[in-house]
Amino acid sequence: MEGLASGGQLHPLQQKFLEHAALQCGICTPGFLLSAKALLDHNPDPTEADVRHWLAGNLCRCTGYDKIVRAVLDAADAA
Repeated sequence: MEGLASGGQLHPLQQKFLEHAALQCGICTPGFLLSAKALLDHNPDPTEADVRHWLAGNLCRCTGYDKIVRAVLDAADAA
């Protein structure tokens, strides 16, 4: 995940995950971040349904998905 950061700065997705408390234990975080980055590279203005579809292959047992989805949507809005 360090590869997403640049020059000591977190990638916007990493920052939004922190701001939205979208991570807990960290096991699922790399998969969610990489899937979210692929989504935003493909579609920089996704709907909530788009985000949920693209992230469906990742499982989180700690946070539920709402905070994760909100973080991705906020990252898209900030770009």
